[in-house]
Amino acid sequence: MLGMPAEDMNIYSSKDSKCPSCGGKLVFDPVGQLLKCGFCGNTYTPEKLELLNLLPEIDKGAAGEKEDDKCAIVCDNCGAELITDKNTSATCCSFCGSPAIITRRLTKQFRPDYLIPFKITKEEAKEKFIEFAREKKYVPHDYFNKSNLNNIQGIYVPFWIMSSRCKVSARGDGFKQRTVYKDKYTLMSDFDVKYNNVPFDGSLEIADGLMEAIEPFDISQRVEFNSSYLQGFYAQKFNLTSDNLCDRIILRMQEYGRETAAMSFSGYDSIKFGACGVKPYDLEHTYALYPVWFLNYRYDDKNYMIAVNGQTGKTDGYLPVDKTKRRMRLIGHRTVDALLVLLVIAIFLALLAALFYAGIKFILSGTGLFFLLVLLVCTPSIGMLLFMGMLNKKPNVEKIEPILEFLTRPVTKLSVKRHDSYIDLLNETSMVVGPRPSAETYYDSKAKIEFENLEIYSNPEI
Repeated sequence: MLGMPAEDMNIYSSKDSKCPSCGGKLVFDPVGQLLKCGFCGNTYTPEKLELLNLLPEIDKGAAGEKEDDKCAIVCDNCGAELITDKNTSATCCSFCGSPAIITRRLTKQFRPDYLIPFKITKEEAKEKFIEFAREKKYVPHDYFNKSNLNNIQGIYVPFWIMSSRCKVSARGDGFKQRTVYKDKYTLMSDFDVKYNNVPFDGSLEIADGLMEAIEPFDISQRVEFNSSYLQGFYAQKFNLTSDNLCDRIILRMQEYGRETAAMSFSGYDSIKFGACGVKPYDLEHTYALYPVWFLNYRYDDKNYMIAVNGQTGKTDGYLPVDKTKRRMRLIGHRTVDALLVLLVIAIFLALLAALFYAGIKFILSGTGLFFLLVLLVCTPSIGMLLFMGMLNKKPNVEKIEPILEFLTRPVTKLSVKRHDSYIDLLNETSMVVGPRPSAETYYDSKAKIEFENLEIYSNPEI
């Protein structure tokens, strides 16, 4: 098994073992495999503690003179805070739809290192929202009302942008398909890779999955921050700390590590990596504002948020399911199932009736009466012989099963097909957001990368 070089191993000193939250001493808990603070009770993995030491402190100082023309709009319901110029007003919260908003003077710093300006206009965003919803089934009709679409708002969302080299150690399995069996291999990959400009939104009010689904943003179009870009828009102030970001960074880097490891192997029909250790270093961390159009749609007393990338137009979000549309489709599906069952029963009964009619006709003939007489005489003897044979020898189930499978195969196939179609129908109504961009989107192909891969044959599988 490949391991990290000795010079890359950390020796934790008393300084390293201080709790980031309260400064208390951290002690390693062998049961939970975590570092635990005996004072405040917070726990940290060694990887998270190491990453916290790399991330810079977030500036929470008072706003300067350059922010005098700005004000803060705060939702009294969910606590979301937006920054805008004094001439821009708001009637409802962009995130929860509540009208309980108040305006107050800007008191905290929100100035980013840079921003990406809006390129998609409000009218273009409306078209994106409509186009996205029309691709989905069971969307309520009033989603497309002008009064609903007029509620879209352009917001500069706070993002923490991370670029870092990572030492990755991943373990997984690879499969090569044969005629009947597939060969299983244990795969090991240790490498050093760099990921550039991976964004992590700094907002508690916005679902992380939603922001990842509308990535990527083209960072080559970034500009130095200028408050003029905020005219007519909102800019949300970050409310996440380094502590909040660490878990997300580690989880996402682990996923990218698995994807990158899989890319380094070839000749396999399928590859799945599980365990993955990631150690970031040479980390660069910046704060930026990215443009996003939001539509907060309320249906059945629930809020559904849809977002449009204000630079590229990529759209994703959470859409509700119209219960009436869904119920009608399910009724139609179940009606077809009932008709198919009745058809199978009708065919079976028709076969029984035909056999019964043919049997009666055969019995009433002269040959049939003679055959029936012989059968009545011989049945007790034949039955006794069969019974004695079964006592001495168990029935060959292996020979019977293929026959039963052949006879029931058409019905089984039809049943499986109908079940799969029903599952597909349910999945159509589960309107979840799309996946985040793959590792290739942020993988630095120009940076030096060193792979140490190992493939070990494990065993064949059916």
